[in-house]
Amino acid sequence: MTKKPYHVKINFRWQLNRKIVLFVLLTFPCLVSLGFWQLFRAEEKRLIKELYSQNQVAPEASIEDLGEDKNMQYRKVEFSGVLSRDKRIFLDNKVRLSRPGYEVFEELTPAGIDISILVNRGWVPASLDRSVLPTLKDIEGKVVIKGSLYRTLAGGLQLDDGIEVPVDWPVRVGWITVERAQVLYQKPFYPYQVRLDRGSPGALETGWPVVSINPEKHIAYSVQWFLMSGVLILMGIAANSNLIEWLQEIFRSFRHD
Repeated sequence: MTKKPYHVKINFRWQLNRKIVLFVLLTFPCLVSLGFWQLFRAEEKRLIKELYSQNQVAPEASIEDLGEDKNMQYRKVEFSGVLSRDKRIFLDNKVRLSRPGYEVFEELTPAGIDISILVNRGWVPASLDRSVLPTLKDIEGKVVIKGSLYRTLAGGLQLDDGIEVPVDWPVRVGWITVERAQVLYQKPFYPYQVRLDRGSPGALETGWPVVSINPEKHIAYSVQWFLMSGVLILMGIAANSNLIEWLQEIFRSFRHD
């Protein structure tokens, strides 16, 4: 006795729902765009890490190198000068190991050039009383500091803290760049700040991540967005057709063969 061939009894057919189609058409490009944006961010972070690796092993920059028109981001430096302990900046909302604190900035008046340099001494914990700023040991006299040059990367939020030219020092700010330091101190600054190395005179708790999110994580995020866009298309097709019934019938036909 031979089995009769099993034929699919349900034909695939569309039953369009205009609202769902409109939702898919509007949402799909957004999901795909987010996926490509994450890929762009991954490449951006990869280039930042590559530049960091190159400039960290480059020869140590000197005062004379500061005037050169080239990318000095992350270059190692050694400068001598005087830190302005009477005009100190506390950068707010800097958290380390889940503990709130500040990054401390001071002006370095270097020997050999007529322009100031913004120095990031590192991180200190904040007091439980927000009205009380940390008390730090002053760095007196001429010192030789070691660190890396850094220019604030593009992007990120800058909340208005309402501070223009301080009347009283020290001052607590919500954001800081070299350009803003020129306004606060009312004098010109070199375009890069110096982040002190551990062990350098004046260094507090130092060490900064090169990037906040590694390229690999951005790539993982992009895969998620692309998968979501694919799932959206499948769900849109299922909602506007008898796709599920049709697939179930095909599955049954294979079981009977």
